[in-house]
Amino acid sequence: MKNTECLLCSGVTESGHKFYDHLEDVHMMPIRRIRIGDDGIPREETHDECIERFEFTHIEYGTKQCWCPDCLGGETLKLVNEVSSQFDIKYIKEKHK
Repeated sequence: MKNTECLLCSGVTESGHKFYDHLEDVHMMPIRRIRIGDDGIPREETHDECIERFEFTHIEYGTKQCWCPDCLGGETLKLVNEVSSQFDIKYIKEKHK
């Protein structure tokens, strides 16, 4: 399997869902995933489904302990925006409550 280097931390992971796991777990970036619909056909998560799944598994998201790119800001957020647009990564930006 092909490996992917993370441009945010230089970590190397397997491409595909393992890389998306890295982005979500290490950099607290909600990424829209493919899920199986009620009709058995694969489809992309909606924004709301992604955030619901992400908040369930990342309880720090949106709190004072949050380290998502929007909370970190600065160069991290700038790099995330550049990489997301360049590679068509479905990074979800959510306004914290």
